Amino acid sequence: MLFWLTLAFALLLILGSLAYAALKGLEFWRAFKLLSRRTTEELDRIARATAEIELHLQAAAASGTKLDASLSRLRSSRARLTVLTTALADVRASVGRITGVMPRK
Repeated sequence: MLFWLTLAFALLLILGSLAYAALKGLEFWRAFKLLSRRTTEELDRIARATAEIELHLQAAAASGTKLDASLSRLRSSRARLTVLTTALADVRASVGRITGVMPRK
């Protein structure tokens, strides 16, 4: 009788251990699936953000090209302004010399 009791107890322990291991395995599998899903979602989010950053970088590069063209036009305009300002100063100086000699009433 003691033999059968011990055997039943051992069988109960084995079945309980198997059930515990199965539950822990199922818990692990669910956690792994959740981790996999969240990892995929985050990787997708990162891919979208990367694509958006690429668009911003392309827009910045285009703006940089436009800025270079605008700066080139500005340098040309400033050079023309300097020439015209110098010419105007020369004319004013010449007119000033002429009007300085003319008698006033």
